Amino acid sequence: MPSDQRFHPLTVLFALGGELRNFLAPIIFATFTARQRGGDVQNWILIFMIPGLAMAIARYWASTYRYDETELVVRTGVFFKNERHIPYARIQSVDAKQNVFHRMFNVVDVNVQTGTGGEAEATLSVLPFEALEEMRARVFAGKRAATAATPTVGGEVPAPEVVEVAPVAPVAAETILQLPVRETALSGLLDNRGWVVIGAASGLLWEAGLMDRFETLPQTSWTIVAAIAAGLFVVSPILSVAWAVLRLHGFTLTRRGAELFTEYGGLTKVTATIPLRRVQAVKIVRGPGYLLTKRAAIRVDTAGGGGASPGGAERDWIAPIIRNDDVPAFVRGLLPDVDLGAVEWAPADPRARVRRIRLAVYRAVVLGGVSTFWLDDVWVAGMVAVLGVWGAIAAHQYVKNLGWSRSDHAVYFKSGWLWKAITVVPIPKVQSVSLHESPFDRRWQMASVAVDTAGAGDHQVDVPYLPRDVAEDLRTALAAQAAATTYRW
Repeated sequence: MPSDQRFHPLTVLFALGGELRNFLAPIIFATFTARQRGGDVQNWILIFMIPGLAMAIARYWASTYRYDETELVVRTGVFFKNERHIPYARIQSVDAKQNVFHRMFNVVDVNVQTGTGGEAEATLSVLPFEALEEMRARVFAGKRAATAATPTVGGEVPAPEVVEVAPVAPVAAETILQLPVRETALSGLLDNRGWVVIGAASGLLWEAGLMDRFETLPQTSWTIVAAIAAGLFVVSPILSVAWAVLRLHGFTLTRRGAELFTEYGGLTKVTATIPLRRVQAVKIVRGPGYLLTKRAAIRVDTAGGGGASPGGAERDWIAPIIRNDDVPAFVRGLLPDVDLGAVEWAPADPRARVRRIRLAVYRAVVLGGVSTFWLDDVWVAGMVAVLGVWGAIAAHQYVKNLGWSRSDHAVYFKSGWLWKAITVVPIPKVQSVSLHESPFDRRWQMASVAVDTAGAGDHQVDVPYLPRDVAEDLRTALAAQAAATTYRW
């Protein structure tokens, strides 16, 4: 009978740290009130911390895990006991997260994912780093044994095979992508998330009423304010670059057998696993900066994917930045039957351009009509002209960059002009195909075709503005292809 293993003793310390964060505001309040009343703040801290420490110790003694022949068993809970039996064959990833303190003591938080979405199936905090490697080895060996023991149709179910870790030969790791500091810095510059920090700081100033003081500044002081505002355009990229370099430090994507492993992080180190068979779609995204620098970002949608694992939704961004010339080979490594260089894109119905331009003009006219209540006629006319021209340009570019394609192995969809995106869905991952017609579509004899997969995410395959007969042919062909393949979850 396999023996139960306990978490690392430092679990108590890290749990206490979590309690300290939760009670940080009351402790600060107690500190100030104690000083004002002449009390002893240490007594208040003990009141807050002693129950947390007692519960942390109790949870440590109550939490164990063990490796059975075919499953991982995790026991948690002090008053309400929880025992989870997780078959090795169902485990999709063993993800890990290390912050600065974890790395000081060579321990790690581990999340076991089964691909159901939402919360992790089991969270083990805190484990020695060696225990993480052992868990991954045992899970991988158990999955291989379960696959080998899967009965054929009409066959008998064989007896479960005992999982032995020692004889399992390690799978060689192949490095697919490794980002140098220059590329991570460029990623931060192109995303320019420094404005998030600046926006948050501005919001705090506004809520505090400090922004109102700018109204009373003398005329000469506005020169200083303008200089500060201009400086933000320099500070924002610097903050964004620094954050990207720190967050994506040492980003490495490797492949071991049928699984992808991502590892990155300067202060908080994240490792995540993505089984290739769970990949439902591959998406190539290019923003304005990426288009100028001939770069792209690539993400995957996975079955049951969610943001509960370490790193959140970012675990699915398997290439935060990559050169355009390297994209076809990179995608082929994920989907061997897909060749982006050989894709022949079919356009949308040419009449879609007229529809979009008309809609843009109608919106501009309606907005101008509403604006007549508080704007002069000259301003209204100028606004309608600007919005109409801009809408016509945007409509033309949008339809121009729409495209779709279908092969024996995948369906492709592209859209966008300022932000371009391409989605590739393997045919075996197609779960349903639907045809949609709005009243305006029926008037123009058009339709759209949407493809459903088990993965959730943005930019799904939803091809608009197709001629009605083309849409019907596409829907029929995709449905027939999907029905002729075996879906593998």
